[in-house]
Amino acid sequence: MKHLSRIGYAGLLLLALTAPFASYADEQPPQQKSEADIRWDASAPMVNLLLQDAPASKFMEQGDTEKSEWGNYAGALMYYLTATNRDPQNAFAPYQAAAALATLKVTSQAKEYLKEADKRGFWQYYIANNDDEMASVSDSEEYKQLLIHTKARYDVMAKDAGQASIHIPKGKAPAGGWPVLVWLSGYGTEGTQSDGIAKVLGKRVVFIGINGTEKLDHHSFRWSRTDIKSTHLAIQNALTKAKKSTTINTNKVVLMGFSQGALHGAHLITDYSDHYMAALLLSPGGHQTSFNTAAPKGKRIVISYGEDEYASNLKLDKKLSGYFAKDNQLEVATHPGGHFFDKNWKTIYPTYLNTLFSF
Repeated sequence: MKHLSRIGYAGLLLLALTAPFASYADEQPPQQKSEADIRWDASAPMVNLLLQDAPASKFMEQGDTEKSEWGNYAGALMYYLTATNRDPQNAFAPYQAAAALATLKVTSQAKEYLKEADKRGFWQYYIANNDDEMASVSDSEEYKQLLIHTKARYDVMAKDAGQASIHIPKGKAPAGGWPVLVWLSGYGTEGTQSDGIAKVLGKRVVFIGINGTEKLDHHSFRWSRTDIKSTHLAIQNALTKAKKSTTINTNKVVLMGFSQGALHGAHLITDYSDHYMAALLLSPGGHQTSFNTAAPKGKRIVISYGEDEYASNLKLDKKLSGYFAKDNQLEVATHPGGHFFDKNWKTIYPTYLNTLFSF
């Protein structure tokens, strides 16, 4: 692709509507790219979104990509500013623009966009609080006011943080009540949206999917980075709720967690060992990697992770394997790939649960 003027607007529009720009570029013969080509490659995603009249959310996604994959805060800012102007109701867009500006040390403009986010009703407190991208404006009045107002809005918007969905199997509960499988989903996901997992794994147990106790955005949650007690309380509240609908056996509660949820599961079966019988820990990850107490004894634990996990996760997997190895019934399994479920989970995970529940 050469200068925009060499193809003309009509040709560009036709190209945008018939094929992705990346595909067009891939078709060119291998050659040294000119400065014009390089600059066009950087502009093409923005032009493509504009020609498609894409919604603000698409510009936000592209901004996130520029930031996360390339560390390109100036490029991300371009998308966040466009999203801000495209959707006057979107409070996240000016916040992200402020964060990019603060990272670029354009503090006066960052403060203006913080005020705009506040004006629009920004409520995502756990994103804004201690946001390292806001370091250059963290002492400003604009940032402090945003946090105060955001916390008040968060308390209204986050009623579903720590809430649970409960799936009860068909038929009569066994003597002593149903065993329970508690699902602790990973960072940024929604634990209550777990019907697919419950359908596979909840045939012989009460399956409880719980949202993280801190809400990040719509349908996005995380578990606390500073404590485990809030997760334990959320589980106990869910068990109390389940008892209103069926008979459960609180002596047979098994934890199943992925990523940050798995790390919390490891802490829970250690810190609250009287409450949890076993744990299936899938690709543990997160910040709370220190264990200040001795490992529990007599627990059944399965640790499963991908062979191509992040280096920090592989280190944690090995640490947890060593931590639980003594005085527990431990199984460690790996699968091809990275930070996700084993591709054969629908057949493999039920066998793990048979061991954990002693079915």
